[in-house]
Amino acid sequence: MAQVLKATIRANIQEAALRCFAGQGYSGTSMADIAAAAGTAPANLYRYYPSKEALFDAVVPADLARRHDFLLDTRVAALAEGSAHEAATAAELLDFWLEHRLAMIVLLDKAADTRFAAYPAEFVERLVTHAASALDGDPSPPHREILRLVFDNTRKAIARILATGEDREHTGALITAFWSYQIPGLRGLMAYINADLSGTAVPRSANLPR
Repeated sequence: MAQVLKATIRANIQEAALRCFAGQGYSGTSMADIAAAAGTAPANLYRYYPSKEALFDAVVPADLARRHDFLLDTRVAALAEGSAHEAATAAELLDFWLEHRLAMIVLLDKAADTRFAAYPAEFVERLVTHAASALDGDPSPPHREILRLVFDNTRKAIARILATGEDREHTGALITAFWSYQIPGLRGLMAYINADLSGTAVPRSANLPR
């Protein structure tokens, strides 16, 4: 029974730590904050984890980021190829986000001062690289700048949606709705960049209100 109790306490500490890291960021969270959120004494917290860094490593492991990168790459590849597996890859990525909701908020938006501090920017650059490889030519600096802006907004939107709450159905519906807007818009942007690269893009002034 004692061993079961210890496992329960450890799980409770980890869940509390994730809530704190996702809400306040790593540097904004103290071990005392986590202990309070877990409903235990700080001294008891240190029996399970010797430091905040050790606790962070336990709840946001390196393998989590690697698995996310793989699922993201698979999803983007299916979209680019018009693969019959596109729906399946979307479901897998969505399930991963929902299953690891708090850890994904940390990775995408609250990673400062951790070993994943560069992950938000790397997420954006990963998507920019995928987009650039799908174009008919090498994108210019302005093209890359707008792609970075779009994908940085994607990062922020996903993190914000995941932070809306623990209702999986509601959060999943919000992400699906976001995709319904984002993917057609991205395809339109890619088409515009391709036309721009070939010199056949509609002049910018033609899109201005008359």
